[in-house]
Amino acid sequence: MSNRLPETEVANIAFLPVGQKRRALEAFERPKSIKGSYEPFRRVFPDAINQQFPLFGEGLPQSTWKDLEQRLRVECRGSQQLIDMNSAIAQSTFNYATLNRVSANAIDVVPLRFSSAIVYSFGLEVIVRYPSRAAIVFLDMRRSKNLSTSGQMFMQSALHHRFRVAYPDFANLDLEIWRYRDNKERTLIPQALEAELKTYDEIVSDVLETHAIWESVKRGSGESRRAVGGGGGPLFD
Repeated sequence: MSNRLPETEVANIAFLPVGQKRRALEAFERPKSIKGSYEPFRRVFPDAINQQFPLFGEGLPQSTWKDLEQRLRVECRGSQQLIDMNSAIAQSTFNYATLNRVSANAIDVVPLRFSSAIVYSFGLEVIVRYPSRAAIVFLDMRRSKNLSTSGQMFMQSALHHRFRVAYPDFANLDLEIWRYRDNKERTLIPQALEAELKTYDEIVSDVLETHAIWESVKRGSGESRRAVGGGGGPLFD
């Protein structure tokens, strides 16, 4: 079991009143069916976004969609469900990068560490380069339960502190959320972030509070399951 919440959950739950946090975390802990994964897309993302590599210098040509699609199918290992889930979002990204003459460069940045066990890597570890500007990007790929308005505010603050504050060379980079619409084409809608920035101390305090409530919810859920099942015996105490 993961020792941290998914990034979208922690962003959406952040800065909610305590009671609302608990209800949201209780809903998160209810059994649910999780279908598929976007990991195949993440693995071919550098090709979709025309990522450049230092050893080859600048100006590498962008992969063709045919080549990208073939690599995506390999990553999906023949699963038609994964192919269907990932191909539309990959093509939407490829089309956006082509239309806007986008490229990217990998960067080496440290994650945000909230405790020894709670570490988050908000945002892609690349600089997305447009012809006249550059940006740090968070991919918001879910069809539902994606970033809320308050979740976007949290994410902007997290990206600001992870990239722009920690690395002065990145201070002038734009911050964007790439939202993929819930339609057949998974149309990519870039969203510029202009919300009020939270301080780093506010973010740390809130994430730690959220995780503390989550641990309490998980303990309560476990106790409820043991009570229904007659208890697990001393071995499971």
